[in-house]
Amino acid sequence: MSALLSVDQLGVEFATIRNVVQAVSDISFSIQAGEIVCLVGESGSGKSVTSKAIMRLIEHENGAITAGTIQLGDVDVTALPQQKLLSLRGKRMAMVFQEPMAAFDPVFTIGSQITETIRRHDRRQTAREAEEEAARLLQRVGIPEPELRLKQYPGELSGGMLQRAMIAMALSGKPELLIADEPTTALDVTIQAQILQLLLELRSEYNMSILLITHDLGVAAQMADRIIVMYAGQIVEQSAAADLFTQPRHPYTMGLLRSITTLDSDRTKPLYAISGSIPGMNHLPLGCRFHPRCAYATELCTRETPALEEREGRQWACWHADQLPEPGDVGAAKPFHEVDVHQRPALDDNNAKQEAASLIEVRHVTKHYSLQRSFLSRERKWIQAVDDVSFTIRKGETFGLVGESGSGKSTLGRMLLHLERPTSGTVLFEDQDLGTLSGSRLRQQRKHMQMIFQDPHGSVDPRWKVGDIIGEPFAVHGMRKGKEKREATEALLRLVGLDPSVYDRYPHEFSGGQRQRIGIARAIAMRPKFLLADEAVSALDVSVQAQIINLLQELRQQLDLTMLFIGHGLHVVRYVSDRIGVMYLGKLIEIAPSEQLFRHPAHPYTRALVSSIPVPDPHRQRSFKTIEGEIPSPANPPSGCRFRTRCPAATARCAAEDPLFREVGQEHFVACHDPL
Repeated sequence: MSALLSVDQLGVEFATIRNVVQAVSDISFSIQAGEIVCLVGESGSGKSVTSKAIMRLIEHENGAITAGTIQLGDVDVTALPQQKLLSLRGKRMAMVFQEPMAAFDPVFTIGSQITETIRRHDRRQTAREAEEEAARLLQRVGIPEPELRLKQYPGELSGGMLQRAMIAMALSGKPELLIADEPTTALDVTIQAQILQLLLELRSEYNMSILLITHDLGVAAQMADRIIVMYAGQIVEQSAAADLFTQPRHPYTMGLLRSITTLDSDRTKPLYAISGSIPGMNHLPLGCRFHPRCAYATELCTRETPALEEREGRQWACWHADQLPEPGDVGAAKPFHEVDVHQRPALDDNNAKQEAASLIEVRHVTKHYSLQRSFLSRERKWIQAVDDVSFTIRKGETFGLVGESGSGKSTLGRMLLHLERPTSGTVLFEDQDLGTLSGSRLRQQRKHMQMIFQDPHGSVDPRWKVGDIIGEPFAVHGMRKGKEKREATEALLRLVGLDPSVYDRYPHEFSGGQRQRIGIARAIAMRPKFLLADEAVSALDVSVQAQIINLLQELRQQLDLTMLFIGHGLHVVRYVSDRIGVMYLGKLIEIAPSEQLFRHPAHPYTRALVSSIPVPDPHRQRSFKTIEGEIPSPANPPSGCRFRTRCPAATARCAAEDPLFREVGQEHFVACHDPL
């Protein structure tokens, strides 16, 4: 059977100021009609470059196809002039990007942009017919009130709705091939489940082929018919999803699979992590490009590049594939790398931990933001970001905080550091009310409270050297100067696993994981008692994520840190946390020890969150349990239980009465009239 898409020995180069960079080389694969193929690999492996080359979009980014062919059905895409590509894009192949806001023009309505796309592909349609088709597409992708949404601007839609709208626009030309580049990376686990379920339905409905790019192997396991693993611009393994997960044949694939944090990961042991990081395209090693990070590398691997060998419908590029351990023996094999972290106790069963004194106590904290009143309205409206939240964080524990975007997690975290002042309520740090402290006293107290941000690049000044970034807290608090400051900074670099020789380098010279280590070094410079990690690993690849989590666990023990860990990756939050709080629309609706929360969730929302996590097992049935709808606006929350508008078990009592936050088991609290 002829393939819908055939990519043969593709090579792509980018022209830079200094030289020409070979981004991908000798890429070959095909996709059949109705098939879902996943491209996986770390950032910098060439996944997005490959997808943009198929669409011929790289030419707008100083890129060029220098070798190979791309065949879409009977059309040679590489030979088409740009003018003819316009009719091909959208009509036969379309793309869904990672960041939906970047795909829409913010000054035009959603409707005008979708209808323009529809009429571009079918000029016989009138404006009215195109608008009706746009509304039908929005309804098909699960957007309620499509006629209203067509009149709205991109900034008025949530991330999940905007992603659905972008899928609707991609479907407007009825393409045979849909390329989805990390379409769920920035989304909550519940919205991610909705989008993935939608893609599965669209595949079945239109017999559409999908090329899905992701670094989440759980998503790949649930979605893919076949998986292609890329590393440093080359394909290193390609096979059916079931075969790849049960018997990987390349050490890099094995490392990625072992790095996955799951709901079954042993919390008493460090996570498995691949050492090092993916090389830059200007500094590719000779021989096998993975050999500097591979535990099975030999002298042959350093000299000669292995060819992509094919056996029984599978492909891999490794000199020693036949000598790799069987799946059942992987745990006993020579490890790729494991961060030297002391084994920690099962914290949920630690009575001493439960009886520890509180480091932070939050009492009835509320944060409301005033909305600007319109010229005609005298009524002032408020966004209820956090509403009457109370809990404690004990000394030495890690308290996890989960919930969808808009639930108030980050706002609550910033109030703990008093970066945001509560509208009402009290935050106590070591029994000291932070609200009573003056500016200078609060600054002194902040030595003991530090934060790790989500974006390791945006949180540091790109014009400063690494040594100045990490050493700035010493200057702010008048601690160390000159040689003493440099020695202390170099000690911090060693502590977070970086070589002190990087002191005089700039942030852009480092990978994402290395930049996050720099941010962590800065955060622990003053030896704080409390660390707030706000989505600190959510933007990282699975292997780098494991490295950073292990580092945080090691630092927690060495420095006796107390942590608030905010995240939407529930499997990661479970692994690092002693207790977990679940937030929904500004309210804390459940708190429980980590294992208890995941084994026996008492709130329907918590159960829905857990059910939405993709499982890295391709043998599981391909369906995603999702919560219907999206989180309501915090400016107009529902009456009674705020989750009732999306809860399948809601009753009349839920609409009339706000549930009390009560204990349903040891250390287990929930706000639900009828807990599970």
